[in-house]
Amino acid sequence: MHIKPLVLLMVRPSLRSRTKKRRHVRTPGGRLVLRVMDKKHDYPKCAVCGMPLQGIPRLTLKEERKGVKMPTRAFGGYLCHRCLKLGIKVSVRTRA
Repeated sequence: MHIKPLVLLMVRPSLRSRTKKRRHVRTPGGRLVLRVMDKKHDYPKCAVCGMPLQGIPRLTLKEERKGVKMPTRAFGGYLCHRCLKLGIKVSVRTRA
């Protein structure tokens, strides 16, 4: 039985960093190639308290540009539910 060795071709210099994730992928032709994966950004955070927002996943830069559906409530994707609740309470109390 003959086992083909994994041939690593030189990637461009920006992809040679060890902070990039690498994955070995078998192509339809039977070769094993090295794919350099995109990093995901951190969770979006609340503008007031800095807590991660719920309902929005971690995305890569490409997925962020493409867009993801944000929560449909007021200030969805900008404030967490606690800060929004406090803000509504404060605005109602100052009006009265």
